[in-house]
Amino acid sequence: MEYIAKAPPALLFTAITYPPDQKYIQSWDVILHKLIKSDWDIIGPLPFSKITHYYEEEMGEELDKIYAVCLKPVSMENAAGFKLKSNLIEDDYRVEGKRIFNIDPGVLTHFNFSLLTTKGYAHRLYLGQGIWSELTLIYQDKHYHPLPWTYPDYKNPRIIEFLERERATFKRLDVEMLRR
Repeated sequence: MEYIAKAPPALLFTAITYPPDQKYIQSWDVILHKLIKSDWDIIGPLPFSKITHYYEEEMGEELDKIYAVCLKPVSMENAAGFKLKSNLIEDDYRVEGKRIFNIDPGVLTHFNFSLLTTKGYAHRLYLGQGIWSELTLIYQDKHYHPLPWTYPDYKNPRIIEFLERERATFKRLDVEMLRR
């Protein structure tokens, strides 16, 4: 019989899409700390409306997006819970029934980068509790690489470089933990 390993550690990722004139949140740190109390590395805001119009009806025409990685490793077994928590946070901040921001959580591992979603599709794996994992980038030949279904903003070299830097930090954290 083969040994079944524990769930590997990962870094929690989240992206937040929002209108730049949004006046309900004083700091994105507040939202990030509601997901998990830890330090976060953030890149952005970057213009998002030039990439897609998906959220315009709900949030307006001009949208920005920040991308953040939590510096505290988490267990992959908790991934679905982060998506459920992000949905509750979005609901807590609704104004007149509409979201004022969208939270897209995911997980960064040594092997890949995945986004978490409530929608199933051919390239998504069911995690439980109504949550699916979408393999978004694979790590190969010392770089993250997009897949045919990868969303355009995650193909952006700036975002890929950010995720690669975070992966390098994650690897250093793993080495330090093994030395203890």
